[in-house]
Amino acid sequence: MGLEFIKRVQRATLVVGVLAFAFVALYYSPNFGLGMLVGCLWGVANFWALEHVLTAVLRPDAVDRRRAFIFAGIKFPVLYAAGIIVLWKGWFEPVSLVAGFSLLFLVVLLKALGRTVLKMDQPAPSKEAHHRL
Repeated sequence: MGLEFIKRVQRATLVVGVLAFAFVALYYSPNFGLGMLVGCLWGVANFWALEHVLTAVLRPDAVDRRRAFIFAGIKFPVLYAAGIIVLWKGWFEPVSLVAGFSLLFLVVLLKALGRTVLKMDQPAPSKEAHHRL
């Protein structure tokens, strides 16, 4: 599981977030659905910034301090301030924001379980082992 796994998680979370928004907005409450979508977008943006901070710091060659500070500057003050403002203004129910933010973790869990069940991270059996069966 490399960086491509993280990108797939982000894309899948956005798709699930849009589908959840449509379903919840139609069958429960448009404002609750929008809160879920905002929480989902906030979670994906947070994960995106974290990915960039970590790839700037954890690399085989020298640490890219400039890039790490830029993305840390996006992640911590900007995204956290946005979350505080959204909660403080009371635009959405906090549980809708938490539900949307949690979609990212649900997608990671389901993707990891899928890879485990399908045995995608194990090496393919050799041809000799196949002939012995």
